[in-house]
Amino acid sequence: MATTKKATASESTALVKWDEELAKQADIAAGMEANTGGGQFFSLKGGVLSWQDAPLPNNQMAVVILDSIFETTYYKGKYDPDAPQSPTAFAFGRDEKTMTWHENSDPEFAGKLCIESDVCQWGSADIGRGKAARETRRLAMIPAGSFNQAGKFELFEEEEHFASTAIGFMKLPVTSVKGYASFVKQVAGALRRPPFGIVTKVKVVPDPKTQFKVVFEPIMNIPDELMGVIMQRHEEAKATIEFPYQPADEEKAPPPKRGSRAAAMPARGRKY
Repeated sequence: MATTKKATASESTALVKWDEELAKQADIAAGMEANTGGGQFFSLKGGVLSWQDAPLPNNQMAVVILDSIFETTYYKGKYDPDAPQSPTAFAFGRDEKTMTWHENSDPEFAGKLCIESDVCQWGSADIGRGKAARETRRLAMIPAGSFNQAGKFELFEEEEHFASTAIGFMKLPVTSVKGYASFVKQVAGALRRPPFGIVTKVKVVPDPKTQFKVVFEPIMNIPDELMGVIMQRHEEAKATIEFPYQPADEEKAPPPKRGSRAAAMPARGRKY
C-alpha cells in the first residue's frame, strides 16, 4: 500500500506562498473577464465630472491612478459626443510608435500602424491643421478618499476598500493630455513615484479656449501598509485597461461586476 509523504515545514510554507500568489492571479484573471465587454467610464460631458450619472461634489475627486495607456480613435464624419457611437478605428498601447489599429476596427484600418495612417498626420483634420484621429490617454482609477466640508482630504482607512472597489476609467480630452504628461513627470521627478504610488486630486475646471480641462494635483504618498494591495490593483488594471470599444448599441456598459461598494452604494454614498 502506498504511503503519503508528510509535507515538511518548508514545503508547507512554500504551498501557502503559492496559494497567496495564485489567489492574486485569480483576481486578475477574473477582472479581465469581467471587463471584456467594456468598463465603466467617468463622464466629462459639458465640463461636469460625473460617475454613474451623478455629478461629483466640486467637480473633483481623490483617486489612485492605477494605470494609463495611449489611446487613438478615429471617427468617420463629424464626432458628436451627444450621439454615442463606436469609433471607426481605435488603438491602444504603451508606445505610440508601435501602436496598431485594433482588430475590431474597420477593415480599412485593422492591424495597420497608426503612425502610417493618413488620419494620424498633421493637416488631416476637416478643420484646421490638426489630425483627424484623436490621440489621448485612457486612465484607470479607484477612489482613495474624500474631501470634508473644509476641503481637507481624508484617506479611506479600510484596506478592503482598496482591494475591492470598482475601477473607473477616464478618456482624457485631447487638450488635457499635455497637462497629464507634465503631472506624471512632476511626480516622477519630485516624489520619485509613479502615479499609482500617490493619491491624486483630479479636478475639472473651466478653460476659456477649450470650455474645460482636466487637471491633476498630488495629494500624498500611498502609505506603505497599503502598497501591497495597490500593487495588486495596478496589475489588475494593466490586464484590463485595453478592453475594446463595442458597437454603438452595446457601448453602454453594465455596472462593474466586482463586489464593490462603489457600484452597490446609492449616489450619496458613492466613493468617487
